[in-house]
Amino acid sequence: MKYKIPPNIGKVRVMMAIGGAYAVWNGKDGRAKFEIVCRKRKIAEEVAQKINTKDHNGEIEVLNG
Repeated sequence: MKYKIPPNIGKVRVMMAIGGAYAVWNGKDGRAKFEIVCRKRKIAEEVAQKINTKDHNGEIEVLNG
């Protein structure tokens, strides 16, 4: 699944989401909230690293399979 990354997202981190899944989250709530839910921690950490190092072109593809 592809996610569009906003330009002013800030730093993201990995957190435990509901149901034992992991989420890449920017620590904000409301309109500024950004979250990608992943099944495995390894995938979530890879996604967070790509976003934090700006190693994307405004989009990121996450394979949760």
